[in-house]
Parts: sequence; C-alpha cells; structure tokens
Amino acid sequence: MNHYYTINSFKTYFQGIIKSLQYFNPLKQKISKGRYGLLLILSVLSISKVFAQDIEFKATAPNAVVQGQKFQLVYSVNGEGEDLRVPDMSPFTILMGPTMSQRSSIQIINGKVSREQEYSYTYILKSDQIGTFTIPPATIEVDGKKYQSNSLSIKVIKAENQSAAAQQGSSGGTTTGIVGNEDLFITMQANKKSVYQNQPILVTTKIYTRVNLEGISDIQYPSFRSFIAEDLSGNDNIDWTLENINGRTYRVGTYNQKILFPQRSGTLKIEPISIEFLVRIRNTRQSSNIFDSFFDTYRTVKKTVSSKELTINVKPLPQPQPDNFSGFVGSLNMSVTVSQKNAKVNDGITVKTVLSGTGNLKVAGDPKFSFPPDFDVFDPSTSSNLSTTYQGHKGTKTYEQLIIPRYPGTYELSSLEYVYFDPSAGKYKTLKSDPIVIQVEGGDEQAREGGSNVSGGPARTTSRESVKLLGQDIRYIKTRSDKLKPTQTFFLGSWKFYLGYIIPLILFIIISIIYRQKIKENANIQLKKTKRANKLAQKRLKNAAKHLKSGNNEAFFEELSKGLWGYLSDKLVIPVADLTRDNVREELIAHGAHTDTIDQLLDILDTCEYARYAPSGTEGEKENLYKKAVSVISRLERNVKKKVKGA
Repeated sequence: MNHYYTINSFKTYFQGIIKSLQYFNPLKQKISKGRYGLLLILSVLSISKVFAQDIEFKATAPNAVVQGQKFQLVYSVNGEGEDLRVPDMSPFTILMGPTMSQRSSIQIINGKVSREQEYSYTYILKSDQIGTFTIPPATIEVDGKKYQSNSLSIKVIKAENQSAAAQQGSSGGTTTGIVGNEDLFITMQANKKSVYQNQPILVTTKIYTRVNLEGISDIQYPSFRSFIAEDLSGNDNIDWTLENINGRTYRVGTYNQKILFPQRSGTLKIEPISIEFLVRIRNTRQSSNIFDSFFDTYRTVKKTVSSKELTINVKPLPQPQPDNFSGFVGSLNMSVTVSQKNAKVNDGITVKTVLSGTGNLKVAGDPKFSFPPDFDVFDPSTSSNLSTTYQGHKGTKTYEQLIIPRYPGTYELSSLEYVYFDPSAGKYKTLKSDPIVIQVEGGDEQAREGGSNVSGGPARTTSRESVKLLGQDIRYIKTRSDKLKPTQTFFLGSWKFYLGYIIPLILFIIISIIYRQKIKENANIQLKKTKRANKLAQKRLKNAAKHLKSGNNEAFFEELSKGLWGYLSDKLVIPVADLTRDNVREELIAHGAHTDTIDQLLDILDTCEYARYAPSGTEGEKENLYKKAVSVISRLERNVKKKVKGA
C-alpha cells in the first residue's frame, strides 16, 4: 500500500498553530523556541499517518457523445504527480488541453484530522467518426512511482439533422409547446420470445426522450397474469445514454427490468406499461420587444405514453415427465458430502447437499435421500444464497440433514438422484451423487451392555433403543381379590365361547366391505379429486382469511385466487396449467352449474388477478369478496356434486 505526505505542508500547518498559541501569555512564557521545534517534530510524527492516502489515478468521460460534439476527458489523481503520459486517442481529436487544476482541504473534527487533495488534467475532445471507441490507460508518476489509470469506452452516435434539432429548444423544451409521440416514448422488450414453462424471461422497459423530464406522476404496470414476476432493478436512479434513432438524438435510460417465470404453456400476452411523465416545455411568445428573446419562461405539462403489447410463446415441458422430476428448469450442479465417515453409535452425522446453478431455484423441489433403517433421520434445514439475475435465480441452496446411527456396522448411503429440465438442451437431465460408505463403531455404553450386532446388516427388526427391564427379581404380593368359580365348569361350549367366534367374523365382514369400497373409490381418480376439492378449498380460504385480518392484501388476493383455481382443478379433474376462462365455463355448465354462479366465480378470479398487482378497495370490499368466494364454492359444491353422483 502506497502513502505520501509533504513535510512542508505539515510545517506550515503547525507553524500556524504555534503562532496562534503565542497569543496566550502564560503559555508563551513557558514554551521556549527549542520546545517549539520539539513540539513541531512530535506533532508531525504522531499524525503523519492521518494524512496518508492511497494513490488513485482515474479517467472519467461521458459514455456516449454526439458526432462532432465537444466533451471533456478528465484525469484526476489524489497526489502531486508529474510526467503525465496520455495514449493515442484517435479517432478523437484533442481540441485543448491538458488544463491543470488543484483542490486541497484539511478538516479537524473532534480532534480527528483529515486531508483531501486532488490534481486534475482536463482535455477537450471531439470525434467525427461514428462507433464505439476505447481510450487506453494513461500513466503518471507520483513520488517516484508510476500509476496507471482505467481505460474508457465511449460511444459516438450520429448527429441528428438540422430540422429535428430546430424543433427542440436549447434547454430541453420544445419550441412548439407540444410534446409529440416522437419526442417521448417508452418500449418494453423481452430477451426471449419463445421459452419453456418456468424458464426465466427478462423484460426491460426503456425511456426515450428529447425533452426535459421533471418526474413521473403515475404508472400503470401490466398485470403479468400467468407469470411470477420479480423486480431486477437495483436502484431508482436511471443511467442515461445517447442514441440516434431515425436521425434524432435521444436520451435513453433503462427504467425497469423484471424477471418473469411463465406458469403455464401457450401463447401468453403481457399488457402494455403506461407512464405519465411531467415534462418541462418552453412557452412560445410573440413579442416585438428585442429583450424578450433573452428571457424564456417554462411550464410543466403531463404526457402519458404507453409501450406495445408483448407476446410470449411458452412451450410445455416434454411429456411424459419423470416421476421424480424436481420442477427445476435451468442449469444445475449438485454436491453431496457428510460431516464424518467414521463415527460411533449415537454420534450425529450431517449430510450436506448443495444445489448451485441458474434458473427457478426458489421453487425447486427438495432432494430426497433414502437412509438405512438403523439411522434416526431428522428433517433437513434449508438455507439459500440467491440473487436475481437476467437468467433467473443464481446462487446456491443448501440442505443439511442430521442422521444418528443406533447400531455399529458398515452402512452405505445410496446415490442421490435429482432430475431437472435443461432448456438449452430441451430435455430432462439427472444429477447423481456417489454412494457414501459410513463406518459406525460401537459406543462405550453399548460395549458395557455387550452389544452383539457387529455385522452392521440393516435387516434388524427390533427397536432402535435398547430396552432395559428393571426389578424382574421381585414378585409383589397380590392385594386384589380374584373371582372364584364352581368346579366342573367349562368355557368350551358356553355362550361366551360361541360369541368369541361370531364377533370376529362379523367384524371381518364389515372391514372387508369397507375395504372394498375404499379400493373402488381410490380407483376412481375423478371421484377422489372431486371429494377432496372442497376440503382443499376450505384450507386455502382459511389462509386467505388470516391474511385479510393481518392486512396483507397481496397475500390475501393470491391465496384466494389459488384456492379458487385449485378447487376448479380438483373438481373438474383438469390440471391448473390447462385451465382457462373458456374451458372452465364449458366444464361447469356440463356438470350442471348455474350460469349466474359461473359468472360470479369468473368475476372474483378477475378481481383477484388485478388486485395482486394494483391493490385497491376498502377492507369492507375485500371481506365482501371473501364471502362471495365462500358462497360460490358452496353453490358449486351442491350443483356439481349432484351431477357427479348422477353420472
């Protein structure tokens, strides 16, 4: 690490302090000239490190300029440098420079001394060529050491034609007082137009402006129905650059970026985004006074612009899906490790599984291990280190599961398989871990008890915990009185004897009938799903009621919507991904539901979808919506159930 300081600067600084102290006569009488010198040396040595700075040499310039436009290239260093050597800057032309300037400051706050100084070398450049050009690093020497700056990439765009430039004022306002569609517009673009279900899509909203924007007064976001949307924008500041479009120069900034995960296949549409801007425009005046042209006035107007609608083609995942498909779509790696391979009985062993990759990692299924029966297995703990990127969730998910061996022996943890879908290859892939062998030795307690299982075979059927029988050598005296019976009395042939045969036979017949009925019902998948539909819907509605009481509006509408879609999926035996407004209406009518009930159900679903992304309404309206949902399910349960029974 390099530091520097200037002794002359310290000397001048402390001489000023000593001169100020000489105004106090008692102190002046006690401090001699020799002590002044000693005080100066000790002070310089004690706080010289405070003034030390890391040398930083950097270059700054605009990232985009207009063809033929002048701009500044500034080299700055926080130390007194010499022998500045700049690279060849072609195709840029140096119009002026370098112009040197210096800034220095010292602050003492609560006894803490800080110093800042900066030397700047400024060049005025321009370029008549169009394209993206790189300026290599420059070098400078500070205290005998050479330092190198960063390189710069500058985009030179084509200058706009004179007619377009004349329509725009010098201060960013329009000369006509009207903001046209070519002066301000927005675009919404997706990085992919054809994806698989659950494959992430990056949607970017950009602002193109030739006028002076003062702010945003209103925004209407798309509803993103059939998508899970996550915001990717890191901050609220917009980085502006320049672009030439159809002979016009625009300031372009990325307003918002979102990652979308399509939840069903088909042709999905994303509604336009609408933004209301506050635009500063110049007032046009007709005056014969020559001095009026020197004093322009401005006013602020509102301008609403909308993007175009996006259409995304979502392909379904290949069928049939593997039975152990995890639901992950993307690129994935897996590693499985154990905390120890040599352990003792009752020692804790941690099995650690790490999934790393890019995709929909947040909703990926958990890995499923198969452990030997001689292990106590506890529920895994999950931790995530994920970040949202334009490719989806990127990072790791870690699963740590505690297992405890109860008997000694040699055990093998079978290979873990994790199935996911790779959209780049368009097929399912399986990750497999290597089998892990664990050697378990007998513990001290088991050695004292004379444990006999040394083979480690997993075919043990006894309890995992040793059972100790205490007090078997004591037979207590019975204090209760037993009932006596006369001699020559036999149980065989009595009514109790026959009843002992008849009751088990009757129970066997009843259980057989019930069992056969259950088998028949389980074989009828449609009937099974139909019966559980109401129960699952009630569970969802209870969760929605909890969110309603807690004031979590977004969770309330989401839970209410999922409850209704899940009820329809189970009741009609149609996967959620295949449900649409049209086939829901057709199927419900076919199952005997009333038309007004169906219309009310679809209205509730539409309200939930819009409210999740644009919450509104009072608590009374949300409670009324909840009651309507309960009433609709009750009516459908009565009508549809009768139809199913009749079938």
